[in-house]
Amino acid sequence: MSMNFLNARKDVEGRLADQIHSLQEELKTLRRQAGKRGAQSYSDARDSAADLVEEIRDTLAPTMDQMRRQARYAGESVRSHPAASVAVGLIVLGLAAALFAGRSSSR
Repeated sequence: MSMNFLNARKDVEGRLADQIHSLQEELKTLRRQAGKRGAQSYSDARDSAADLVEEIRDTLAPTMDQMRRQARYAGESVRSHPAASVAVGLIVLGLAAALFAGRSSSR
């Protein structure tokens, strides 16, 4: 009777060992597949970002000269009228402070 029990136990242990080995192999396969998918997703995201940057650059390129001219004009204006520039800056800061104060009190 004890021999049957030992044989049954060895048989169960052997099947469990086989199942564990099979699961380990399956895990290795799944890890490889996940790694490949992750690399592909990264590559796709990188390509999408590069396309987006190129599209933004192409969109902004025609207006860059005008933006530079306007920035230069604004700089000359500030140098020509420093008091007015300071006044406008203070007004903008006051409006921003009032906006933030109103937001924080409404919460």
